[in-house]
Amino acid sequence: MYAWSLPMSRRGLLLFLTVAVLWGIPYLLISVALEGLGPVSVVAGRVALGAVILLPLAWRRGLPRLLREHWRPLLLLAGVEVIAPFTLIAIGERTVPSGLTGVLIATEPLFILALSLFWGRRERLARGAGAGVALGFLGVVVLLGVKGVGGGAVLVLTAAACYAVGALVMHRLFPTVPPLTVTAGMLALAAVPLLVAAAALEPAPQITTRVLLAVAALGIACTAGGFTCFFALISAEGPTRASFITYLAPVVAVVAGVAVLDEPLTSHAVAGTLLILAGAAVAARRPARMRTESSSIPVPESGGPDAQHDVFVATTSKSDVRSETERA
Repeated sequence: MYAWSLPMSRRGLLLFLTVAVLWGIPYLLISVALEGLGPVSVVAGRVALGAVILLPLAWRRGLPRLLREHWRPLLLLAGVEVIAPFTLIAIGERTVPSGLTGVLIATEPLFILALSLFWGRRERLARGAGAGVALGFLGVVVLLGVKGVGGGAVLVLTAAACYAVGALVMHRLFPTVPPLTVTAGMLALAAVPLLVAAAALEPAPQITTRVLLAVAALGIACTAGGFTCFFALISAEGPTRASFITYLAPVVAVVAGVAVLDEPLTSHAVAGTLLILAGAAVAARRPARMRTESSSIPVPESGGPDAQHDVFVATTSKSDVRSETERA
């Protein structure tokens, strides 16, 4: 049984589809925005706009207290989940096609799997999980052979590793804080240094309607909406499973790049994509003991969002449950 094979609630399915689209099209939009803006300016614009959208909504949901009492971990989250990966992706897309960027970012769950072995409690792995990780990174090697990708792919992979750290930070340091509140605070803390850096380091932007619409969509839909939905998945499913639920995103990225930007779809690109997704699927399998335990746990009749979360928590190990209780 795979980690995502338990029955999905209607809320879970909606989040699955929403995050897949919102995190599949940003790479296309970034490519368009780079036509008139520098990479830091693209990032600053989307982050600032996302913060402006979410701050009024989060202000009455505990944001002032969160900023006052937990600004240090929130600043850490802003760095590893926004400033570093967003900038690395924007720079990397100068040489990496938008579709392949989405596929390379899909290595995030592999990084999460590796990091979870050394950060906090150690997760039990299914037999062959190591082979799945190796298969996934073999796909990365194949993608590095795509003509014109260059060193930008390394930057994109580093961004994927940053996202993995950010997912674990969110899960461990903000397990009970509303995702909307965390997202708003994170974006607000990231916007100021990014705006300063864009003004100091990059030339005046060449604004066109096409560029403006791309930045607006990045900020409103992909940043404000995407992070809120993704953190909702983390709160309900944990970082590893939430990342695999979004595995439709690279497919969306590839299709969008080919359909809108006429990006080439080479045999190397197809092979690398299939290897990465197959490796992630193998690495995501649940250990045999956990499959046995989950098969004996009845699924609640209720189809509400809490039912799916109850099943997921029930299938974790006793040490995992104890750890969750201590954090609560």
